[in-house]
Amino acid sequence: MAEILKKEDGLVVISFSASGEEFVKALDVAFKKVVKKVNAPGFRRGKLPRNVFNKMYGEESLYQDAIDHILPAAYRTAIDALEIDPLAMPDIDVKDLSKENGVVFEASVPVRPDVKLGEYKNLGLAKEEVLVTDADVDARIDQVLSRQAEWAIKEGASAKGDIVVIDFKGFVDGVAFDGGEANGYELELGSNSFIPGFEDQLVGKTAGSKTEVEVQFPENYQVVDLAGKDAKFEVTVHDVKEKQLPELTDEFVKDFTKEEVTNVADYKAKVKEDLTREKRDLAERTHMDAVLAKIVENASINVPTKLVDQEVEGMYSNFKANLERQGLSVDLYEQFTGKTSADIKAEMRQEAENKIKTSFVLDQVATEEKIEVTDADVEAEIKQLAENYSMTEEDVKRNLGANADLKAELVIKKTVDFLKESNK
Repeated sequence: MAEILKKEDGLVVISFSASGEEFVKALDVAFKKVVKKVNAPGFRRGKLPRNVFNKMYGEESLYQDAIDHILPAAYRTAIDALEIDPLAMPDIDVKDLSKENGVVFEASVPVRPDVKLGEYKNLGLAKEEVLVTDADVDARIDQVLSRQAEWAIKEGASAKGDIVVIDFKGFVDGVAFDGGEANGYELELGSNSFIPGFEDQLVGKTAGSKTEVEVQFPENYQVVDLAGKDAKFEVTVHDVKEKQLPELTDEFVKDFTKEEVTNVADYKAKVKEDLTREKRDLAERTHMDAVLAKIVENASINVPTKLVDQEVEGMYSNFKANLERQGLSVDLYEQFTGKTSADIKAEMRQEAENKIKTSFVLDQVATEEKIEVTDADVEAEIKQLAENYSMTEEDVKRNLGANADLKAELVIKKTVDFLKESNK
């Protein structure tokens, strides 16, 4: 039996149960799993009789495994019967338990909160004017040339933007500390990838020089034993490297663009055209972000904490994956920045809450404006995706999975388009 005990904005508390018969069967399943791991004198592994097991360990030792076995199905049956659509994992407590009466659960289930929209049309937010100057064009070309640059050994003193190849060893109170030593390390001066103050003290050094760098670890440094401590690093500079930029010539342009353009003047015109398009797109996105932010601000919505927690964990997992793709670990990142995983998650929390609020608000706008997606819309989107990615429509369908998911995405897309038109 399942029943709703309490309803709040964004949360439903329910009671549900599993029968005594179901609990007894779950105890049997739990015993068969556990007994395979039990070593008991006089019995082969897995052959210990149930009554002997109960005397040795107590049948209560099986209760948690039995609960874990019956809970998923009991919970799913309950939310289906009560027509509840959970948005995140529930918090579940066991309220009563016996072999005779079974198990009574109580669950706090995060659900869709009430969304009360404020103004969302004709908000009067100005869009940034798009203007591309010659200085913008020159700056973009400098970036292109910089990416094509080669690092060459530099004669003379290092400067910001140079790379120094160094050996270093760190000491606190005269004692070397773990993780404070490396050989042949390439450090770009001005990258701010080391402890604050470290890179600045290597500006003006030449190859072959030895120096001492004195810094203070941040108070919130990840390694507690080093936080706030003064440190001294013995540093040997082996090489200084500087960027050598290629010259902007017609030949460089033809080679770089694969002869899309053949001279510097045409290349600058193309860069200006590309920058204008990029700035226009950025202005559109920035304006739409401002519109959505204002709509969310105007709305009244209470986001369940559990949902925010779940979103933060997802963002943190993506963050770790991105670091790993760059060849970094979270531990190394925390050492360099002095931030803990808790600090990083705390910084993500506001973004996570805004993301969830925006999703709910868009969904509510779609409902109130009766924005719908037809099967024809889905087929057109699949066809477009197939063309964009040079795939067959069947392959696109296989990769996308259920049409319901694509329909939901298209509803949001249509809703954003509607809001864009309503807030020009």
